[in-house]
Amino acid sequence: DKPLNADTAKKKTNVFQNEFGDEKVDSNQIAKIAAASGTKNDVLQKAKLYEYKPVKFYADYVGASLNNNLLINRYQPYAGGSGPINLGSTTVINGLIKLGTSELMEDVKITGAFRISSNLKDNEWLMSYQNYKRRFDWGATYYRNVIEAEAQINTSYAGPARIYTNLYQGNVAYPFDNSKRLALTFGVRSDKSVLLTDLNNPQSLKAPDLKKLYATTHLEYVYDNTLNPTQNIWNGLRYKIYGDWNTDISKEKDNNGKYNFNFGADARYYYPIYRNFIWAGRAAADFSWGNQKTIYYLGGVDSWMMFGSNTKSDGSDRYFNTHNPPDRNVDYAFQSLSENVRGFIQNIANGNNAIVLNSEFRLPVFTTLFNRPINNAFLRNFEVTQFTDLGTAWSGGLKGIGRPSIIYGLPPVQIEKKAGGIGPFAGGYGFGARSTLLGYFLKLDVAWQMNGFFKGKPIYYLSMGLDF
Repeated sequence: DKPLNADTAKKKTNVFQNEFGDEKVDSNQIAKIAAASGTKNDVLQKAKLYEYKPVKFYADYVGASLNNNLLINRYQPYAGGSGPINLGSTTVINGLIKLGTSELMEDVKITGAFRISSNLKDNEWLMSYQNYKRRFDWGATYYRNVIEAEAQINTSYAGPARIYTNLYQGNVAYPFDNSKRLALTFGVRSDKSVLLTDLNNPQSLKAPDLKKLYATTHLEYVYDNTLNPTQNIWNGLRYKIYGDWNTDISKEKDNNGKYNFNFGADARYYYPIYRNFIWAGRAAADFSWGNQKTIYYLGGVDSWMMFGSNTKSDGSDRYFNTHNPPDRNVDYAFQSLSENVRGFIQNIANGNNAIVLNSEFRLPVFTTLFNRPINNAFLRNFEVTQFTDLGTAWSGGLKGIGRPSIIYGLPPVQIEKKAGGIGPFAGGYGFGARSTLLGYFLKLDVAWQMNGFFKGKPIYYLSMGLDF
């Protein structure tokens, strides 16, 4: 068969064409589109729009609260062995105003804080600038603290004084990743102790003001791989290893030398047991050496709210052990606390070396046992704890390490007895409860010494702030 010849005279049509004809192209469409776009442009021009410029900084946080936590400086000028000791202020309750502003991308942060004590005499100021634009973080900080406390004016006299501390710091840090960081802080610290006049003590009129100027260097390595599922509860490991080098650059230098060194470490591990129920363990140590040392007072609890006088009605000590004076043959430049060691008051032991071990079981009762949202902050954050604390402090080398002793009674009849504990460590154990009340996280602990099963009178601790 031959193929059929195509009809070339017939107009080719679309095989999918329906019974309706093709729609004619409207030649005015282009003009309509142009006219519409012109109208829109006119509307935008008449709307008086301005170029968008984002705000450089915004308020990060603004807060006013009652607070007794440490702002920045854990080292006070040495006070000759007097106490009780509150780092940062001599009063229990202080008013804190804190402001923070941040750049839009959070590359730059500026922080300011002011704290005034309830006696209207002690106060603290803080200004900080931090830059996070590059891999290397850097910043500058100014800190000022004014307190009324005991001051060691010379080797023969210590008395009440007004102590002015100014700290000018610069800092750089290199974060290796989101959990590891190496940081260096350097600066100048000035301490001026102005002796208060005591009409009953003629030496207070003759003793000159004590001025000290130090060049400070602090190097630390921080590892933090913890999660915070709820308030006061963490999971994971974190620790830091640090060293301090302080050089006395005062015009009037001591004959004993001018260097103060300190090496320390603080490691914390949080193990989840069931939901928010965890075990928390901590090991911390500080070792000071050099011509001018740092003294550590062992005992008590962080942010202890010490109301009332240190002396009880029977003449015994309530918060600070006054029967355990520091070694007079050691030249101390600074003082600090070594906590927590519950079951004891402050200064159960002291020295330029200190070690503390802590174990806690923390059970947030309602968020662990009930699988439902809890709106009430007191119930949501309520937790009970069981803790065991061990600690020791001593002067000199390792030969001086030993379990601390407690002195009972008043002169002329006194009894010295070894503190309850294990080996060279004084130890205590007990129970506690924590929760949020009126917006503040408060803690109540009751503790006994390790010298029997709930033997003797316990010590009660009321404190503010989160646990370690």
